Amino acid sequence: MQPKISGFNETEQANLARDLAAGRELCMTLSGHHKGPPSAELLDQVFKKWASQPANSRIPAAEVASGLGSLFGELIRVDFGFIWQMIEDQYGTEPALIDENTGSVIFPVNAVWKRIEPKLDAAPFFRPMYESIARHLEKVRAGQGVN
Repeated sequence: MQPKISGFNETEQANLARDLAAGRELCMTLSGHHKGPPSAELLDQVFKKWASQPANSRIPAAEVASGLGSLFGELIRVDFGFIWQMIEDQYGTEPALIDENTGSVIFPVNAVWKRIEPKLDAAPFFRPMYESIARHLEKVRAGQGVN
């Protein structure tokens, strides 16, 4: 199946707003952060703190994946000029960020889920991913292509 890309409809925009609010609340609850947009480093700290809690007392994984993933997506959108889109393929429909100039695609919520299932991995990943995106875009935008 060829992926289908579409802009957010009203429901998807409302879901993103809800997920961003949940992510900000998670940052506030686990780190005390409440001013300005969160950095990739803060998202790593919050995820690590969440992962270190006893499994039976943690905020649900779905809320963490959608909240922190959406915050990370907003960071990518603001810092690198990506746009939110819905991508539908043989695996389902999922929010993604696309750089229309380079064709680069990022699935921020899925990136968080990959650190939760099948086995929880609390190692920092937001900052390394952010830096990898920056390097990739620098190369592609400079016309060097992708290695």
